[in-house]
Amino acid sequence: MKILITGGTGLVGTALTQKIQATYVNAQIYITTRNEKQNIDNINYINWSEDDWYKSIPQLDLVINLAGASLNNRWTAQHKDTIIQSRINSTEKLIPLFKLQTKKPFFISASAVGYYPPSQSLTYDENDTFQPFDFLSKTVYLWENAANKITQLGVPTAICRFGVIFSNQGGALPLMIKPYQLMVGGKIGHGNQPYSWIHIHDLVESILYLHQHKATGVFNLTAPHPVTQNQLGKTIAAVINRPHWTITPAKVMDLILGDQSIMVTHGQRVLPTNLLQQNYTFKHPTIKSALEALYGQ
Repeated sequence: MKILITGGTGLVGTALTQKIQATYVNAQIYITTRNEKQNIDNINYINWSEDDWYKSIPQLDLVINLAGASLNNRWTAQHKDTIIQSRINSTEKLIPLFKLQTKKPFFISASAVGYYPPSQSLTYDENDTFQPFDFLSKTVYLWENAANKITQLGVPTAICRFGVIFSNQGGALPLMIKPYQLMVGGKIGHGNQPYSWIHIHDLVESILYLHQHKATGVFNLTAPHPVTQNQLGKTIAAVINRPHWTITPAKVMDLILGDQSIMVTHGQRVLPTNLLQQNYTFKHPTIKSALEALYGQ
């Protein structure tokens, strides 16, 4: 197996690399970077800031596109532009690589459930289609359009819309856990905003599962049981034995986080219908199972 990963040094890329090495004996992994880095343990770092970066890469079996600027920095106008452009540019940067590959490798491109409008009452799956309606949906729309340029080259493609990734190694969950560890956890706003989430184990497993089954199309990579913020908080409190009692008004989050507050004060209920139809079995289908695996005593 020869696999190229963009964004391979981030939270998902690191977990994927470890899973690939555990799954495929002697897999050769190529990770794109913007500076020189020493190769190690069948991991080859490729400096793709050079124009002809792709010419030395051999025939690949799989390309996984995860690159993009972090959503965790404050959403200034400049950083919003960086968020969008980094995703478009890194995806389009793969086009000459695919053109050069004799047999087109399978392509998995990350996306996000921000594609779907926030709603407390509606439930979405991959059959629901929308035009951009806010910053996140615009980002997803342009990101997926860039990936579709690769699909049009005859490349078998899976677009994977990630939910909120639960890991104890980084991402959103440690930030959600922190108030509970400080004994000040509780509802954010009304607490009814739905969170579509996925355990990091199921995320990387499902990505490789889609490649193994050559499943193309759009896939929501979310657990089959979304929860509200209030339900999540109560489960966190139960798992780490802390109270769930405070109320943080949504306006306070707006003041603290600015536009970025929509990530905690709004949400979507998104189901992984297409993934389940591929007969993928979740290891952590419920919030209780996921949190106990990550933070249980």
